[in-house]
Amino acid sequence: MIDAATRFRKTPRQVSCQINDEIAILDMEKSLYFRLEGIAVDVWEALDQPCSVAELRDGIVARFDVTPDTCQADIVALLDQLQSQGLVEIAP
Repeated sequence: MIDAATRFRKTPRQVSCQINDEIAILDMEKSLYFRLEGIAVDVWEALDQPCSVAELRDGIVARFDVTPDTCQADIVALLDQLQSQGLVEIAP
């Protein structure tokens, strides 16, 4: 179960780069390509270092007009999706 204290990091099986306002992610094991845009780009960039859901939420709330509850729910959904694809993992 993902909560505010859960920490995530990018997995080593992916490579990513920014193209204009988007992030392109390549899963090197599956040879699958993923694309992130909008606030998901900010979340992805923050995961260069292990980061908790609360830290991600607070950073987004400070920069954008979004409530903490809505922001956290969106971040959890994004992280769940990225984790299911093997692009992020829970960090110790």
